[in-house]
Amino acid sequence: MEGELANGAAIRTETTSFCRLCEAFCGTVIAVEDGRPVKLSPDRDNPHTQGHICVKGAAIVDIANDPDRVLRPLKRIGGPGEFAPVSWDEALDDIAARLKAIIDSDGPEAVATYFGNPGAFSTDTFMSSQWFLQRIGSTKFYAAGSQDSTSRHLASWILYGVAFRNAIPDLPNCDFLIITGANPLVSHGGLLTAPRMRHDLDAIAERGRVIVIDPRRTETAKRYEHVAIQPDADAWLHAAMLKVMIDTDVVDESFLAAHCSGWPELRAAVGGIDLDEAAMATGIARDDIEQLARDFAAAPRAAMYGRVGLCRGRFSTIANLLLDAINIAGGKFGKVGGSTFGAFPLAEGAEPLSGYGEHRTRVGDLPVVAGLMPAAALPDDILEPGKGRVRAMMVIAGNPVLSAPGGERLERALESLALLFSVDLYVTETNRFAHYILPAATFLEKDDIPLIGLSHMVRPYIQYARAAVPPMGEAREEKAIFDNLVARMGLGSIAPTPGLRWLERQGMSITPLTLVELALRHGPLGKRRGEAALSFAKLAGMPHGTMLDLPLTYDGWADHIATDDRRIRLWHPIIADEFARFATEHSSPAGDGTLKLFSQRKLKSMNSWMHNPEKLARSQGPTLLVHPADAARHGLSDGGEARVANEHGSVEVAVEISEDVVEGAVCYPHGWGHNGGWRHANTLPGANINLLLGLGPAAVELVSGTTFIDGLPVTVTPVAA
Repeated sequence: MEGELANGAAIRTETTSFCRLCEAFCGTVIAVEDGRPVKLSPDRDNPHTQGHICVKGAAIVDIANDPDRVLRPLKRIGGPGEFAPVSWDEALDDIAARLKAIIDSDGPEAVATYFGNPGAFSTDTFMSSQWFLQRIGSTKFYAAGSQDSTSRHLASWILYGVAFRNAIPDLPNCDFLIITGANPLVSHGGLLTAPRMRHDLDAIAERGRVIVIDPRRTETAKRYEHVAIQPDADAWLHAAMLKVMIDTDVVDESFLAAHCSGWPELRAAVGGIDLDEAAMATGIARDDIEQLARDFAAAPRAAMYGRVGLCRGRFSTIANLLLDAINIAGGKFGKVGGSTFGAFPLAEGAEPLSGYGEHRTRVGDLPVVAGLMPAAALPDDILEPGKGRVRAMMVIAGNPVLSAPGGERLERALESLALLFSVDLYVTETNRFAHYILPAATFLEKDDIPLIGLSHMVRPYIQYARAAVPPMGEAREEKAIFDNLVARMGLGSIAPTPGLRWLERQGMSITPLTLVELALRHGPLGKRRGEAALSFAKLAGMPHGTMLDLPLTYDGWADHIATDDRRIRLWHPIIADEFARFATEHSSPAGDGTLKLFSQRKLKSMNSWMHNPEKLARSQGPTLLVHPADAARHGLSDGGEARVANEHGSVEVAVEISEDVVEGAVCYPHGWGHNGGWRHANTLPGANINLLLGLGPAAVELVSGTTFIDGLPVTVTPVAA
């Protein structure tokens, strides 16, 4: 769509696309003037999102045009944060030479990646980063997942045989929904694509009930029913609910016998749960736990859904597995209105199959889940001598100094590297230690499809979006960057197989989207449908995307189970060990003067990287939420300063007294405490709460490598004025 501005000075074009900040993938219209994006608006003709977009999505234009954005390769010329522009050739030549020398000297495992959350929403970034690491022969793919999802992936691998396969609630047909550890009116859903979330939840509440279980009366909880729970007590609640369902004989024994293995073992383990002890651990009365379980079991169309809040405690793998077990044993799995697998329009096998146990960390012997290394092991993997010690690292769209545990030790580790380079939009708290920063393209500057959401959509949909503008400045897409690097290393390209590299030599372009299109052609909506087959060419003629003629897997879910016996696996030696630990490590409200720290999401914030646009950040002031009773006990005042401390560190934060947070706990968002190359973000209040997180085996769930983040015991004391 094109139109001339009123003054005749410029031509404005409008391009339809979709947002790539979260899993909602909201449809957008991007206005461009003189080759620059000037406005991002909701696409009211998008059949999936129907005009919905959040305030963060609109701010991507401010990020694309931010004066602080990195638009030329930068070379470090002094201390941390001191850079000068250089040419691409100079940067790539030096990086490639250093990488080759390190690999020749110490082997490919001396090279690691840290991959941040934003990169997962770009097909090019996600796949190219993995291809690059594979091409040079390294397995060290550290990622933000160990702060928010690896315990979920491990539970899925145990249950279904595939780490990235998880069931989703059938929101359009559900009448009774329990949400635990999630705030979807702010997050818009995680491992669940439902962009019109409020519409869906309101409809469920009108038909029946929506119950939110959370230590904070979240934005979602305020709109529906709220059950307050202590942080890091979800495993207790889920085990207690399943026990009540067993004791009241409402489990679907015929389904369990026909489709599951390990039910007798799980049933016996849960049978040993003491409901009074569960009530003490959760802060939820025993009668209320029993009633919740009975109400869920009695509802014909019911589902239980959880997300990040389940993934960051001491028993997060058990909490996630038990949530699915409640859906399965309660007769809700694979049923209309219950919980089931989403549709997947790509060919079977296109979904990542990475599982568990293929690799472990060099230091701490922690597991690698779904190919994702645990961030809690990263600083020591750099600093500890020995074979396989990391000497070179690339950071892709990540800021682990603020978002991962042990930021201060990680700073020392990064400064010690023989090579650190980053592909990013900004000079961050992490890449200020880099030798080079290479300018990345924003999603406005890339072709893409909503790849990671395709199997999580409650209403299956697909869109092929063209770049609204070419990469700004000297920014490049990751595939081009990594191809240039490996070519300089004498490795040709990053294409992941010899056959694909041969095709490239014959002149064929091989990109991540090339393989995605191939998977689409061979999927259920591809060439087998003849003239009705979907292809990128056909999708390019559908500027608003299209809904897919693929139902959720009510009947065919068994085809997606990849365990050895093709049965849902409710028990595993990993779970046996975790239940043994669960039986001895009681999770009860702190009685030693400490409070339990947990985190939250903010509507106008996204981890650590969206605080520089002034329109987003001007109204944001992160505060420590404290219950009035706890404030009185600890001498805290509303608007005052408090020191939050534990054995790992301390931070000073502003206090907000609020009845929204459960008594015995305090709440603070992560991603703050800026000192990177952000002129506005650096002026904002807030502290890096992750300085209170530990490192190594003692600070993670050992079976998943997930960092303990929610439920940390801390002391909170007033700071003298």
